[in-house]
Amino acid sequence: MARVFSHLFQNVKPLSHRLDRPVRCGVAGWERLFHNTPGLYAFPRPKLSPQEVSQILRQNEGVVQVSGCGDHEWSPDEVAPAATYSIDSVDSNQLASNSPIEDKLAAARCLHTTGYLFGVFDGHGGPECSQVVAKRLFDYIAASLLPRSELRRVVAEWQAGSPIALTQVYNDNSMFVSELQEIYDASLLRYCNQLLTSVSEDFSMEEALARSFTQLDGDLGREVEENQRSAVLEPLVRVALSGSVACVAHVDGPHLHIANTGDCGAVLGSQRQDGGSGWQALRLTEDHTWENPLEVERVVSEHPANEAETVVKDQRLLGLLMPFRAFGDFRFKWDREKLLSVIQRYADHNSIIPTSLTPPYLTALPEVTYHRLRPHDRFLLMASDGLWECMTPLDSVMLVGEYMSGRQTLQPVHLPHHGVTLREVEQVLEQRLKGLSLKPVDTSAATHLIRHAIGVSDTGLDHARLSHSLTLPPEVRRYFRDDISIHVIFFDSNFLRVCPIEI
Repeated sequence: MARVFSHLFQNVKPLSHRLDRPVRCGVAGWERLFHNTPGLYAFPRPKLSPQEVSQILRQNEGVVQVSGCGDHEWSPDEVAPAATYSIDSVDSNQLASNSPIEDKLAAARCLHTTGYLFGVFDGHGGPECSQVVAKRLFDYIAASLLPRSELRRVVAEWQAGSPIALTQVYNDNSMFVSELQEIYDASLLRYCNQLLTSVSEDFSMEEALARSFTQLDGDLGREVEENQRSAVLEPLVRVALSGSVACVAHVDGPHLHIANTGDCGAVLGSQRQDGGSGWQALRLTEDHTWENPLEVERVVSEHPANEAETVVKDQRLLGLLMPFRAFGDFRFKWDREKLLSVIQRYADHNSIIPTSLTPPYLTALPEVTYHRLRPHDRFLLMASDGLWECMTPLDSVMLVGEYMSGRQTLQPVHLPHHGVTLREVEQVLEQRLKGLSLKPVDTSAATHLIRHAIGVSDTGLDHARLSHSLTLPPEVRRYFRDDISIHVIFFDSNFLRVCPIEI
């Protein structure tokens, strides 16, 4: 994996412009199709054992343990040493449908501020844009969060030839080819200099996140324009003509910000506080697709009235693209003349959209939401639309809640050190007893979700359905399900319970 980007950009393939997504009808629907269509049902259907199913589901698991903070019990008079301790651990996983997978997960710690960053990126038209954005966006965000004095120091070190790392990335050792890395480093340094001269002293987290998204997207296009004679022009063009949606979370103590562009999503899982038992799901994002009336209204209002019938057509942007916000996809952002002059030999009839009359039609500008974490907020679930096509936010939260209850039965009982009552002890033991029936098969909440997303039938979790889903041939699999990528970020309730209001 260490040279995955080198391999990607040194062995480029023809561009694919099929941006529309097929309708997925599920296993039952496909079985009816195959039975009723001569020759289509002839593909082999190997039966996997439960162990083989688990091996496939777990091969992309990842875990981030944040500073071991989950083992610490905070007393009422104890002040937490750092805001980052609100995170306990993070479970991540992916299941591919496309080959190669077009999703990308990313997790990192900001080295010069106290926040953590988590992202889910869902590519279309190829994996190039999602992989590049996932690897670059966090540095843009980290730079935007730096105090001006620290930003000056970072810029000075870079200009002196000693680049300073802005983030510590987890579980990713992939690298760009050196020529691309030089171009990307120059763009980041340029952005840092812009921040020094253009940003006001009044800091806004929402503006910092939005600026980072739009700046990186602009750089993806500018880098193509400025490197027309470069040996790496072709991979730069491939990134610019493919696209990616993105959902990014910044967690800093009790402060949670979500920046969303496109149709990935984030849901907060909380335990009910109204006297009832169970879980609540709070959606923190809205999809930027035709199903969002406000988004349709926004896009249509940005163009002349005579384009009202073509801006959104067949539930897609210009009849082609599902998300109405995304990185890349410069066919929807540049005019015809620029497309022809910039991408030159790569511009075929598929690159020019006949109904693109008043671009841009697409933006990478995210919607940013804020939530202050509370003690009963237990986890944040972020996922690509491959998961949301299979289950509702509440279903997903309840599955993670059941997983947490079942997982507790595998660990020693922990009680708060301060002021515990017999009733609280009774509640802990009752929850533990209930969890015995929920003992999970998987040790990762993300894997637990994927297992249920593709393996649940009308009668519950079905091994035969799981086996069938995992052995569909490549030419069929894409119509059955999309790539699925998941972060489950668990919070430290003990920290949130005593976290000072002013943090």
